Amino acid sequence: MYKLEVPKVLKRGDTIALISISGGRAGDEDMLYRYEAGKRRLEEIWGVHVIPTPNALAGSAFLYEHPEARAEDFMWAMQDQEINGIICMMGGDDSYRVLPYIDINVIKIIPRYLWDIQISLHGWRYLQKPASELTMVLIY
Repeated sequence: MYKLEVPKVLKRGDTIALISISGGRAGDEDMLYRYEAGKRRLEEIWGVHVIPTPNALAGSAFLYEHPEARAEDFMWAMQDQEINGIICMMGGDDSYRVLPYIDINVIKIIPRYLWDIQISLHGWRYLQKPASELTMVLIY
C-alpha cells in the first residue's frame, strides 16, 4: 500500500507558478492585461509570489503547435522546489496532448497543489493512476 503525501498548506510568501497547460490565450497580446490583473490580485490578496512558467506567455499559436513546451513547463514547475502550487491560467480540452511528454516519476518527487479549470479530466486522471503513487492534489 502506498502512503499519500499531501502538499503543505499554502501560505503567504509561497511561490505559485502560472501555467498554460491547455490553451495559450493568456499570452496573446489582447489578453496580457488579464494575466497581469490576475497575477496582481493573487499577490495582493493571497500574499503569494507569482511567476509564469517559461512558455506560459508564448501565445496560443506557439503553444498549440508545441504541446511538448507545455509539458516542459509542467515538469519545470514540478521539479522546482521553490514552487508550492501550480495554477492553470485557462481551461480547455487540449491538455491531453501534453500527456506523452509528461514524466510521471517527476510528479512523485515533491507534493504540489494543481488548480485547474475545465481541464481534460480524463488526462489528469491518467496521471493519477494509481493516485496513491503521486504527490499532486488536483483542485477543480
